[in-house]
Amino acid sequence: MSATPAPSSLTRRLSRRAAVRPAPRDARPAWSFDGLHRVEIVAPDPECAARLLEYASPLFPGEIVTGAPLIVRLQPPPSDGGWVIELLALVERWLETAPLPCAKLVYGGRSYIIRSSTQLRQTIISAGDMLRAGSDE
Repeated sequence: MSATPAPSSLTRRLSRRAAVRPAPRDARPAWSFDGLHRVEIVAPDPECAARLLEYASPLFPGEIVTGAPLIVRLQPPPSDGGWVIELLALVERWLETAPLPCAKLVYGGRSYIIRSSTQLRQTIISAGDMLRAGSDE
């Protein structure tokens, strides 16, 4: 007659914890757009923040968060992944009209620098001028 080994105390504790552990909340992956992440854009002054919020309001619910730095916080739509293109076009329009060379955008724990197309053109032209000037020597 073989005896069944008694479960270890660790096994008993783990199974007891599993039995009383509440069911996990709505588990969503980190890349989910279901309101877990908001987009935050740093604005240099209250006027620029107000203009950005004005541009964004037809597309994204948002608010201005006062403090240092001044932040415009936008909520992306829960289901449509195309919001990123709309956001980038919105930020580019804002940078052009502000006029600002770039903006810091924070999403999902990461920060991004978005440069205006005018700034990029000027950088490319300047780099070309420097290369031409270097080849003339």
